[in-house]
Amino acid sequence: MSKGIYVKEDDQDWGSSEINNIQPVQEVLVHKHLIVRAEAVNPPMVEQQLKDWLCNFIESINMKVLMGPYVIYHDVPGNRGITGAAIIETSHIVMHVWDEPSPALMQFDVYSCGEFDPETICKKIKKDFDIVKIEYKFLDRDTELKDISGGMSVEKNRLKDLIIKNNQEKEKQDKEKFLLKTRKEVDINKDGSGYTIKEGPNKGKVLAHIQIPTKNI
Repeated sequence: MSKGIYVKEDDQDWGSSEINNIQPVQEVLVHKHLIVRAEAVNPPMVEQQLKDWLCNFIESINMKVLMGPYVIYHDVPGNRGITGAAIIETSHIVMHVWDEPSPALMQFDVYSCGEFDPETICKKIKKDFDIVKIEYKFLDRDTELKDISGGMSVEKNRLKDLIIKNNQEKEKQDKEKFLLKTRKEVDINKDGSGYTIKEGPNKGKVLAHIQIPTKNI
């Protein structure tokens, strides 16, 4: 933490022992906590990727790493995803991602005794991970849990595209299920003469093998 110094205004004799009484004055600490919930189309899923991102992010908000970042991918169905954490000079930064849903769920915390801008952080997250929805709360935890600001930003066009894509995929799956239920199953005839239809209006009909004429070369 940076420090300042003060000198009494009536100290005119800089050669006196008074100069030895110069005392450091610490800056007043702040206790700001940013809590972000986001839905990401391209979340981090590789440990080194998130480790590099955290280092870059910490540098971008003028903080200093003391320990970490520590990153691990947890591959357990129902709780699958990546977690990264770093101890910074002024507290901590943590990211949790659950990548089984689509879009993935991201929870991100920045707690620091130094000043930072929540809007700048949210913009970076949106840009780096293709966010379709993001919400945040910005708290002052100095003497109480005071809500400084908070907001929600929804990328409407991106979210609309995602909904359309999901609907198209569902429609495709429904068509495939319908075709699967109504298709005419066949058996190969034991004598090799062709196929026998098992279901539908042509049940029992024997189909011959398709013959493709060949030319002598």
